[in-house]
Amino acid sequence: MLSVFFEVVLPVMLVAAAGAVVGRWRAVPAEPLSAVVFLLFTPALVYDSLANSELAAGLSLRIAAVAVIIYAVGYVAATAWSTLVRHEPPQRAAFALVVTSLNTGNMGIAVALLAFGEVGVQIAVLTWVVHATLITSAGVVIATLPGGSSRQALVKPFAYPALYAAVLGFLANGLDVELPVTIEAPIATLADATVPAMLVVLGLQLGHGLGDLGELADSAAASVLRLLLGPLVALGAALALGLEGPTRDVVIVLGGMPTAVMATIVATEFDVRPQFVTRSVVTSTLASVATLTVLLTLVG
Repeated sequence: MLSVFFEVVLPVMLVAAAGAVVGRWRAVPAEPLSAVVFLLFTPALVYDSLANSELAAGLSLRIAAVAVIIYAVGYVAATAWSTLVRHEPPQRAAFALVVTSLNTGNMGIAVALLAFGEVGVQIAVLTWVVHATLITSAGVVIATLPGGSSRQALVKPFAYPALYAAVLGFLANGLDVELPVTIEAPIATLADATVPAMLVVLGLQLGHGLGDLGELADSAAASVLRLLLGPLVALGAALALGLEGPTRDVVIVLGGMPTAVMATIVATEFDVRPQFVTRSVVTSTLASVATLTVLLTLVG
């Protein structure tokens, strides 16, 4: 438990805390950097990760299927809770973003490396790419619905580059395309900067406060669905798809990751209760210290 905290969670929170300090000190708004991360850094990381993946195609498809199933079941569960407590549309969207957005990137990859080695990293990277693509496509639809029509929500993801970056990354990998260094080097540089930039956005949002503390019940419910339901869904999906051994264990652990910073990016970009989403990111991340320790012990 202490190694997970000191080697994974604490470094993540320290970067976010640095962003919060600078944001409070110089009154730096989160929105401009959030837009840069969403429109520039994230597409670079999606393309770079997919283009350089070394997993076999058949296995990759099954791992991706588990990620999609986790996302879909999470959305259904979030919608059920929102219907039960009668959320307004913006809160319904924010709650769904919190439950469906898994931190399989900076935290998931680090945990996978510590627990499973290089094979864990490859599975975590693929899972992250799938979830990042879902967050920047389906997540955009969810975030857009409260402020526009269903048609506008469905076409909105096509106005952003992450979806196209995923398609190009798959093609580059499948066709064994090697980009000229002049193009590949800037993409890799932007990809490497993505996770730190995401954490700074989280910190900037934290620096502006956590919003209405009366919504703590929703944050707690979202954390329960994210941290406890996710691994159970991952286990069922992995068994159904015939995943075994370390691959099965990795996807189960990744299913129990806390809410991703990317949820804050999307919520900030589309103004759907970003402070609630940010608080939920922090709440689920802190709670995951305990839940991930138990989960790693069970699959180990």
